[in-house]
Amino acid sequence: MKAHFFLAIPVLGSANQSLVNWKEEHSSHFPFQKWIHPQDLHITLVFLGHVEKAQLIALGEQIDKTIKNYHSFTITLNELNTFGDLNRPRIFWAGVEKPEQLMKLQMDIAQTCVNVGLDIEKRPYRPHITLARRWKANGMYTPALANELFTAEYQRSWEVEKIHLYQSHPGKSPMYEPIQTFFLSTNV
Repeated sequence: MKAHFFLAIPVLGSANQSLVNWKEEHSSHFPFQKWIHPQDLHITLVFLGHVEKAQLIALGEQIDKTIKNYHSFTITLNELNTFGDLNRPRIFWAGVEKPEQLMKLQMDIAQTCVNVGLDIEKRPYRPHITLARRWKANGMYTPALANELFTAEYQRSWEVEKIHLYQSHPGKSPMYEPIQTFFLSTNV
């Protein structure tokens, strides 16, 4: 099986811990088959799929140049939701406020990928953090309950100072390995 890669913002600090705490306290209400390892929590910027080594090197050089134009910024957790039918959701995720810097960063990273010859997803960008996969109950997922339990104490923020180029290792836990890190300029 060929390796797959993606560019993403890691979820760090108190935001990561708040998602772990929420899962420990409330996951029994939400019977998903697989909960994501805390080290794997991230916001995907661009999924790349399989990429040849030469293209990864070229991409790394260009991403490094692109990201230097950005200063660190804050992201805040703000909701829980799913993708898929409410009777059998595929993905359970945490949403974030969408600061202008995040949306612009994602557009520039995506354009950089295209500029080095990579074929990327064309769907509109929807930043989220996957928490769990594959609903396994007979009952329906209840969005109101999830958000009622996702109180202000869980809606933490973190400073985005870097992005990672991740490689996927299906079947392992954690599953995502950061193989290259790119740092935003710091706010001084």
